[in-house]
Amino acid sequence: MSRNIIRKANASDSEKLLVLIKELSKELRLTSSQLTQKELDDDAFGKSAIFTVYVSQSDEGDLTGYVLFYNTYSTWEGRSLCVEELFVTASQRRKGIGSSLLKKAVQEALKRGCSRCNITAFPGNKFLASQGAIDLTDTEKWLFFRMNRKAMEDFSQRCKNIEGAQIRESTQDDVKSIRKLIQDLADYEEMPDGPKIAAATLREDSLENEAFYKCYVAEAEGQLVGYSIFFFTYNGDGAGVYMEDLYVSPEYRKKGIGIALWGNVIKAGLNIEGKRCDFAVLDWNTPSIDFYKHMGAIDMTQERGFHFYRMTKDIMNSYISSYSSRQKNSHLLFMLAPFRSSGR
Repeated sequence: MSRNIIRKANASDSEKLLVLIKELSKELRLTSSQLTQKELDDDAFGKSAIFTVYVSQSDEGDLTGYVLFYNTYSTWEGRSLCVEELFVTASQRRKGIGSSLLKKAVQEALKRGCSRCNITAFPGNKFLASQGAIDLTDTEKWLFFRMNRKAMEDFSQRCKNIEGAQIRESTQDDVKSIRKLIQDLADYEEMPDGPKIAAATLREDSLENEAFYKCYVAEAEGQLVGYSIFFFTYNGDGAGVYMEDLYVSPEYRKKGIGIALWGNVIKAGLNIEGKRCDFAVLDWNTPSIDFYKHMGAIDMTQERGFHFYRMTKDIMNSYISSYSSRQKNSHLLFMLAPFRSSGR
């Protein structure tokens, strides 16, 4: 019987990996992957690799599956990891390969000091639920929004310089003020006890050699009055950008500051040839939802049925510790949706 080994992908896997990525895209019938071989080579194995991928390989040398993941960030708890795609070829399912690939992603999340592993899948996912993953769309009512490349380009053209505020990249000296704004956002979202992150952690996690996030701030009258935190993403369509937070102090709203902050995030995505800008919003926040839709964003939860799932650190540790016993009876019971991101 043919066996499969799980290992980290390398540049020599690129052609076979692209075949699997396109096979997943075709099977899900949600999008037609336009990813090119050069894009995959650069983004997976180049000097500025955006994501990590592990593959399963048969004794015959064929790739039989893969898991694709990358660093994300939570302004509630800090470092996170997103499992973007997990796929096993039809002939190799029900052999525990999917569970073995997911195990590698979870182990990597714990190794990187992540407090969360985020996944976006369809509602009622029995496999994720059996592992303790929480459906945040059900429990906290997070909706998943997306702007495609055309909407990003149109939005970028609308952005203009604003008077009375300066939009700039954040520095290490800004972290205390950013932490205060994070708390202000939590209060607005009626989650005052949510943020557990310290200013020192924000500083450490933004260091250039291993930055988990990037941030733009709005400064007016000598103080920070808004911020946007984001990170880069990846899926079978290529690179993208995810806006984790966008917040402007109430007294500075309706001055174009929010649009300017969001516009800088979109420009950062366009600069890496990004195909999409993703973000989340609570379902009760109708003013923001109406604004996002007006700007060309689509509610992917409503349109495609995407739900946020999360494995917390405790769940990840439990998953790894109980993996051996579970592996004996595990099957690949699920197919993840092709787009992943983080909620709160």
